[in-house]
Amino acid sequence: MDIEIPTENLSQQLIEKNQRLSQSLLWKIQRQFFQQQGVQAWNTGKVPHYVSSNPFIANAYGKVVFGFLRDGHRHNTLDSTQPVYLLELGAGSGRFAYHFLKQFCESYSQSILREIPIKYILTDFAEQNLNFWQSHPALQPFIEQGVLDFARFDVETDTQLKLLHSGDILSAETLNNPLIVLANYFFDSIPQDAFYIQNGQLYETLISVLSPTAELDFSDPNLFQDLEIFYDDNPITPDYYDDPDFNQILHTYQQRLADTTILFPFTGLKCIQNLRQLSSDRLLLLSGDKGYSRETDLLERDQPKLTLHHGCFSLMVNYHAIAQYTQNQKGQALTSPHRHGSFNICAFVFGNPAKDCIETRQAYREAIENSSPDDFFALKKGLESNYCTLTLQQILAYLRLSRWDANIFFGCFPTLMEQIKTASDTLIQELYWAIQNIWNTYYYIGESQDLPFHLSMLLYNMGYYQEASEFLQHSLKLHGNDPSTYHNLAMCQYRLRQLDEAWESINQTLKLNPDFEAARTLKIKIEAEISRRK
Repeated sequence: MDIEIPTENLSQQLIEKNQRLSQSLLWKIQRQFFQQQGVQAWNTGKVPHYVSSNPFIANAYGKVVFGFLRDGHRHNTLDSTQPVYLLELGAGSGRFAYHFLKQFCESYSQSILREIPIKYILTDFAEQNLNFWQSHPALQPFIEQGVLDFARFDVETDTQLKLLHSGDILSAETLNNPLIVLANYFFDSIPQDAFYIQNGQLYETLISVLSPTAELDFSDPNLFQDLEIFYDDNPITPDYYDDPDFNQILHTYQQRLADTTILFPFTGLKCIQNLRQLSSDRLLLLSGDKGYSRETDLLERDQPKLTLHHGCFSLMVNYHAIAQYTQNQKGQALTSPHRHGSFNICAFVFGNPAKDCIETRQAYREAIENSSPDDFFALKKGLESNYCTLTLQQILAYLRLSRWDANIFFGCFPTLMEQIKTASDTLIQELYWAIQNIWNTYYYIGESQDLPFHLSMLLYNMGYYQEASEFLQHSLKLHGNDPSTYHNLAMCQYRLRQLDEAWESINQTLKLNPDFEAARTLKIKIEAEISRRK
């Protein structure tokens, strides 16, 4: 079967011809990107992650995890002398883990399950990410408490984990409790296969790739922009894989679907098989991604479309196939009945709790179906252009509902600055506590947005000069020397009558920006005050 290159592409080089999608060199480029970028993949906005890494979704996941642990407690399947491990796959910046642990640990310590130790394991295959997590100040308390550890884990090859801090080995022989696995924006970024079905015939969808040059520069973050992709369909039988469990799903699709292309989560299912073996088939997998969980969503699908993200790509996830696999293995697949706009969260339960996972199902229904993080995200997007119409009381309610989301605070900031001019003392006090909660919930990954600076501006205008100066010190520590930050710090210190400190800060301002007119004016006032004091 020969690919036909359009005449306008004759100058292009054919670098890959009729390759199975899961074995395409595209995935090699993908791995290289994440290995090179580290946390910069997220703090520069190259890879979207807000919807999967905010406090609201972390709280929802915590409720489902609690439900699973309550089921284990009811069935006496938990060994209280050994930790329950929570494994996050492809944990990226670590922001989701931080939000999860902040909320979960507080609730867990006050629950009937508190005697059972838990340990959260952040995993990735990229060494840069492991190094970033281990040195992050916000994660240090959890490391010291013994509830957080790290492991390099490559889902394509590894069957056990070695924890970096404790040195423990997690394997089927050492895990005494069921395993909880969290995987957000994970299955969309690992190898998949594609198949076309027409008139009862199954085809493998093969990929060919054209490039302007014969030699690819795998370090080029814009490499994907230059590649052109073509597909061709080759007739096959449903006995495509060596694994009969995978073939069973393909056979079902061949019988039930027509005139459609389906993505098949080949590597994802292999990963789940490894995790089932690791956990002795006692497993909760909770996963959120852009994907399909209903059979009707698989109808009349076109050829696979890569969504590009400034150096990497993602594909839709066929959660329906994962659910079919789970049910065929006598597990429980929990999926929402409604269509999802951005983020589909599914839960898959294997082992003894799967027979009677009442608490898990109830928690999923309440936290994922009825209070969907995807619905919350849709409402957030709709509100963003209308923040200016909200009252201070409404903004405070929204921030509480979001679990003190810094991203939402940034959106509301201009309105907050306007609203505090006429706010009552009671609402000012509530905003003060909101600011503390937003800061305590924040996990810094190197973004350009300066949260402590913005918090300090609010506090200064509310009359909290000491607290404002403390946040400006945080700003200098995180974002470096900036003339505006030093100028605002000098203003706070001047208000607090800390004249010597104010003089040093204003001099630092003018050192960084000698033409800062407001700073010159303030320096004259400070020096006059110091002179009168002497």
